[in-house]
Amino acid sequence: MAKLENISIEQLVVEEGIRQSMDADSLNELASSIKLHGVLQPLIVELVEDGKYSVKIGKRRLAASKLAGLDTVPVIILDAPMSPEDSLAKRLVENLHREDIDPIDEAEAYLNLKEMGVRVSEIARQVGKERTYVSHAMRLLKLHPKVREAMRHRTIPRDQALTLLRLETEQQPMMLEDIIENGLTMLETRDKVRALLGKELKWRLVPIRLGPAIYNRLVQIAPEGDVSSLLKQAIENLLQERAF
Repeated sequence: MAKLENISIEQLVVEEGIRQSMDADSLNELASSIKLHGVLQPLIVELVEDGKYSVKIGKRRLAASKLAGLDTVPVIILDAPMSPEDSLAKRLVENLHREDIDPIDEAEAYLNLKEMGVRVSEIARQVGKERTYVSHAMRLLKLHPKVREAMRHRTIPRDQALTLLRLETEQQPMMLEDIIENGLTMLETRDKVRALLGKELKWRLVPIRLGPAIYNRLVQIAPEGDVSSLLKQAIENLLQERAF
């Protein structure tokens, strides 16, 4: 059975968490609150070895407690270990409900869960979001690094960032600068993205999923096993036939 105790901060080991960045002002505010009122919500920990405890939930509270100069913090010691996906999901839910987690940290947490084998629909259920919201959040990780950094600092809202995904990666920083410098609205951003897409492009990427059985058969009949060239040639032949 889990039990509540006060233990030394020196006994706590911090594992990699969902939040990759912590806002300094927010952390200082929490530290000030802890100085006045103490840690109101215990950290969730697991015993690891040699009297050390791994922090599963409460990394931010621990960081603020250190800033506040505390020697001990209240913890709930789990009697059974959390699975990695369960631990991550619980930390994500807590961060979403209690902290101003930035959109990119949020997206990375969703992706981590997905890579652990958790279905998107189950992720959405656990965090109380729509499935489309979670799917779109993970798409933010495909943005140019400069756009992702702008999202971390709340320089550009989520919906405008998603609109930039329609552009080539190298076009996104240019549009980002336009949005920031000219204060473009969502509608203005969409119009400018459409205008850019109206320019002739040398290539258009069309993602397609093939089952392993179909792909393996195509490899066998494609010249030198080049499935991409085979599909391209098949499409060109089809368009030529339809032209007559």
